[in-house]
Order: sequence, then structure tokens, then C-alpha cells
Amino acid sequence: MAGGRHSSAGPEREGRSPAFYAVCAAAVIGLVASVVVVVQAVRSWADECDQVTDYTLAADPSIAPALGGILGEAKRTDLGCANVAVGAATSGDIAGRLGKGTDAPDLWIPDSGAWVGKAALTAAGPVEVMTGSIASSPVVLASREEDAPTSPTWLAALQIKDIQLGNPLVTGVAQAPINAALAEGQADPVSAGTVRAALVPLAQEESARTADEPVGEEMLQGVVDNGGVAVATEQSVLEFTDGDGARTLAATVPPTGSNFMNFPLVVTSPAPDRHYKATQVARAVAAVLGGEEARAVLAEHGFRGPDGSPPADGRGVGRITKLALDDESPLQDALGGWAMMALPIRTLVAIDVSGSMETPAGDRSRMDLTVDAALAGNAMFPDSVSAGLWAFSQGLGGGPQDYQELVPIRRYDTVVDGLTQRALMAQQAGKVEGLIGGGTGLYDTTLAAFRTVQDTYDPRAVNSVIILTDGANEDPDSITKEQLLSILEREMDPARPVIIVTIGITDDADAATLAEISRVTGGSSYVAKDPADIANVFVNALAARGRS
Repeated sequence: MAGGRHSSAGPEREGRSPAFYAVCAAAVIGLVASVVVVVQAVRSWADECDQVTDYTLAADPSIAPALGGILGEAKRTDLGCANVAVGAATSGDIAGRLGKGTDAPDLWIPDSGAWVGKAALTAAGPVEVMTGSIASSPVVLASREEDAPTSPTWLAALQIKDIQLGNPLVTGVAQAPINAALAEGQADPVSAGTVRAALVPLAQEESARTADEPVGEEMLQGVVDNGGVAVATEQSVLEFTDGDGARTLAATVPPTGSNFMNFPLVVTSPAPDRHYKATQVARAVAAVLGGEEARAVLAEHGFRGPDGSPPADGRGVGRITKLALDDESPLQDALGGWAMMALPIRTLVAIDVSGSMETPAGDRSRMDLTVDAALAGNAMFPDSVSAGLWAFSQGLGGGPQDYQELVPIRRYDTVVDGLTQRALMAQQAGKVEGLIGGGTGLYDTTLAAFRTVQDTYDPRAVNSVIILTDGANEDPDSITKEQLLSILEREMDPARPVIIVTIGITDDADAATLAEISRVTGGSSYVAKDPADIANVFVNALAARGRS
């Protein structure tokens, strides 16, 4: 039966008309067309994102506008199904946020790769460079055409009268002339000292400043209006126009060359799971920023390509030598010196008023000599110093509180009720003798003072606590030494460092414990074995900002 059916099929096919085959062909073509439509639909669906995740990218203010435009126009699929929100922030600010581990961006484009290594040392999470440079711009000297300097070296440029350098602790642009000057003389062992000496007047000027120095367009407008020379990038000079839209600034560099800003792309999301996903997004962002369209937009904004080649339209300072240090340690030493000179003192002084401070020291008491020391320091330091005053002994603040605030932290030139802060500090220091009594409440006071300074942290200053005491902790209800050290270590914020300086008064002070307290915060500890040395020790501790 089966065989009969097979043999009868042939004649049936042979008897079919051409129309039959035409219908079959049409059916096949229609099926193929349907398949093509389905495939196209699948591809269309694959080009869309089921879900778009938001990521943050913090970029140097000079490049943030261009990045915002490029990434805002990019397809979400090209960005790994991500929406990348670009925000402007200085490199120093982001380096600080990474140390805290809070408010850290997912991605970061600082002005210079030098920030990456520095941030990685203190960051709460991983810091991963995705691409070494998305654009570049050499650092130049900006001036009016008629004021263009002819500095033979960057060392000479640093010595230009009233040069506007900026704060090298905040931006790579301000670091660049220091880096370049050190690179010029890195074969000469004496050169680093010469560069540091050239920074002294600039750092002292920064220390006296009461507001942030103008940066970016505001700084360049100041050069147009008032003359002078400012450190800037070639890109910022090319982008700058006056109110009439005219380009009114000249950019020059010493013949030795210059340092380049290189704008690396870095993954900084601190959470491990999100960091992994941010890495995938960063790869997509790097691909977009490396494309021809993105490079054209960056060039329109005055940036050079990653290789530093001069703009094709002939604008800018042309082809120049890249200056760089073989060893970064001289730069870090110079920046450390800058910080010590440029950052003003901000401190909370806590004076022990326990009963033992009445102990005679020669023909006077320990308290008399301690007050003299505080008054000597109060009189000699400039108005840029900010200071406050506490007294402490067991229960002095009422109930379990061992401290009492006498003067809150303010700048010395602040006027309150007709008196300057300096005068108030002197006035209250003269009254602490009337508070003497009780035991030494060292541990609770130290922690409270540390937290107070940290909570009111000033990033433009060296923030510290100075404890003056002649004894050991005598409050049985306070935290223990081990608890204090553990809490200080846990709450130390690399982005908001507060150092504790301890000064032991005579050999009765618990020198070992005081040293441990200072050491855990990066501060220093002193002991004035001879009461007559208290004034010198106190003044030297303030002058050194607490660092040994």
C-alpha cells in the first residue's frame, strides 16, 4: 500500500499546472519575506535597551561641557545601556571624595593622571584607569598680547611678579609649572631646592588669601582687565573671548617645553558590584570619546588629541616638548612644602584645668605658665589663623561632659561684639585659672574635640586639635584608651584629616598615652619637662602644624 502511494505521486506532480508552481513560489517568497521581517524586528529589539541605568561622571570643569554634549547625544546602546550624567568638579575635590567613600562618582576624568595615583592611596574603593588620555592640552602662560612674557624657563616663570598660579593642591594646571620647573633641572641635585624657594612667596600669598583665587574664565577675564600673567591651559585661552566675542589673550610657553594635561578616564565607583558594571560602561564611553565625531567636538572646544599634536588649524602655541619628571618624589616634596606654607592654621586648643594644674612650678603654677604659653602663641600668629578654646576637667561641662567651650573656632580677624577673635582668645585664656578643679577628663575631651574640628572642617587649612595636660585620664566613667584609639583610627578621614597635637606639661603627664593619641591621627606629641619650656613647645607645635 505504501509503495503504491509513492508510485502514484509522480503522475500527480506531472499533471500539475504552471499556475500551481507559481502559487507555491509566491508562498515561499512570502515565507522568506516574513522571516526577514521577523529577523529585522529582532535586530530592532536588540538595538534598544530593556533598561537604562544612570551613572555619574565627574570631569574637570574645562572639559565637562564638551563631554556633556558628546555623551548627551550618544545612543544609550553605544554607552552600554547607560545614561551618563556629566558633572564638573576640580580634581582635588574628587580625590578627597574618593577618600571618604561617599559622594564618589562612578567615573572620573581629572585634568591630569597625576591625581589617580594620589587618590588611589586613600580611596575607599578601587581606582582603575580605563584609558590614559581622551584629550590633552599644554599648560601655558596667558597674558594680554602686549604683556606676553619671554621666560627662558618655567623656574623663571614662577618668579614673574604677581603671577597667578592657582592652588596646586586643587588643580593639575597649578601643579604643572612646578612639575615642569623640576623636570627642567632634574639632572641637577640643587635644582629642587631652588624651585621650592621660588614657591615660598607664592605660598605665603596663598596663606593670606581670604577667598578662593579666581580660576578658569574668571581668572582670564582678570588678566584682560588688569594685565599680568596667569597659568592656564592652551585650551582655556583658545576658548576664551571677551564680551564682544574677540580673542584677546596670548598664550606662550618657555622654549624648554611644557607639562600637558591629559584627562584620563578612570573608574571610581566604590561598591564592588557597581564598580564592575561601571567598568563596562567606561569601556563604552571610551569608545564613544575615541570616535571621529567626539574628537571633532573636543577639537572645536580647543583640546588637542591624546598624542598632544598641535591643532590642525594652526591655533595655539604649536608643537612643543613635553616636560615630565622621571621620579615624582621631588614634586610631592614641593607640594608638601607648599601645604605647610600656604595652608593657614585652624585649631582647637583644649587646656587641662584639673586640680593638679595648681601645682607650683618654680615661683608660679603650671596653669600660670600654660596660660602664658597660650597668650604667646595667640599674639604672634597672623590674622589668617583660626582658633578656638576649650577648658577641660572631669564634669566641667555638667553631668558626664568633661569639657566647656570658651571660644568657638573663628579667624583671628573676626569681630564679635566689638572684639576681635584674637582679643576674645586672650580674654578667655586669662579666665581659665578660675575653672581649676576635679580630675583630668582626657579621653572624652580628646574625642569630642576631634569630632568638633572634623565636623566643621575647612579644606583651605591644616585642621588640628592641641591638647595641653599635666596628667593622665582620671575619669572612671569615660571611654577607655583602647576605645579612644580605635574610634580615632576608624573615624580618621583621609579626605578631611584632623591631626591631634598633644603637649605634656612636666614629667607627670602620661607621655606614652599622649604619643599614641597623636600618632594615630598623624600628629605629634611634645613634653615640656621644664615648665619654663611650655611657651616654646606650644609655639613650635603651632608653627609646625602638628607635623613632625
